[in-house]
Amino acid sequence: MNGNFQYFYYTIIALLAFQLLLLLVLSIRKIIRNKRSAKEEQIYQENLELFVDYLFNDENLQLPVQLANPKNIAVAERIFSETFSTVNDDRTKQKLQEAAIAIFSSTYLKRLKKGSWSTRVNTLYYIEDFQIVSLLPYLQKRFHKLNAWDEEKNQLIRTLAALNDTSIIHYLNANEDSQQHQYLDVFNRLSEEQFDNSIEICYEDNHQTSKLAILNFIGLSKKTRYQALLENTLLDEQSEVRIQSLKGLYRLNYMENIALLEPFFASSSWEERMFSVKIIGAIMIENYESQLIQLLGDSVWWVRNASAEALLSIFGEEKLKELAAEHSDIYARDMAKQWLSSGKRGG
Repeated sequence: MNGNFQYFYYTIIALLAFQLLLLLVLSIRKIIRNKRSAKEEQIYQENLELFVDYLFNDENLQLPVQLANPKNIAVAERIFSETFSTVNDDRTKQKLQEAAIAIFSSTYLKRLKKGSWSTRVNTLYYIEDFQIVSLLPYLQKRFHKLNAWDEEKNQLIRTLAALNDTSIIHYLNANEDSQQHQYLDVFNRLSEEQFDNSIEICYEDNHQTSKLAILNFIGLSKKTRYQALLENTLLDEQSEVRIQSLKGLYRLNYMENIALLEPFFASSSWEERMFSVKIIGAIMIENYESQLIQLLGDSVWWVRNASAEALLSIFGEEKLKELAAEHSDIYARDMAKQWLSSGKRGG
């Protein structure tokens, strides 16, 4: 009994000692972390104004020495992250990019070569944000060495695109598992010039997924300068391509050759009928009143709904009231009544 009590006593003492030791370690770590944060804040405050002067004012000023010190890279990353999002003119952007290359290239290369998976992925985000083009050759080699298609590879694709590397388009086109969203990630980061090159690459490769992604991207980004490409692809043999083109033109809210829509009013595809009607309603074309009235009685609810919306937008409530009372199709009359009761007004 006495021996058991001693064993229990020593166990309690050991646990208390362990807890005190753990508390001591955590306290020391917290003190160190607070000191480091305070030191970083001090460096940040001392260098922010110097960096702004370097960036915007005197051509002869040098980069603040403390920011160029790898030990202060966290502060430099903070200042560059805040600055990149506020700079708009090309000259300052170029100066900022050159400064980022000078400060971060060496450290980021080490991180990519020897860092953990999470460190490498975070570094890729910084390389994209700061436009570290000096690392492009290494990133290209690394991309082709990666076997697993994980977040690191996806971010590497986005980073290469942000550095305007269109070789990534060839890679995606050659990979049968490539998805539209991956192309959209790339197109969204390319310059206008490199997006033009990407269109040429995808059409030369005759790659279906990439071509659909181009049409989708043009509509989503509302790039009206590519309206002619969307109109030309309305004549494509594949319905999937035509629908994506119609969707893109609807998002652009702009067409030059409206007559191209006429065949779609009688299409066997309800998506083609619906988007052609949506475009007419969005652009407010009055010439197709009879087609809209006919499609108000379409067999598909979505087409009837789009037709009612277009009629209301172009011709106003009186026209819908007239159709709600006199249309020969009961579903057309119901749809007109639904839109009249919705409270939305057009005309």
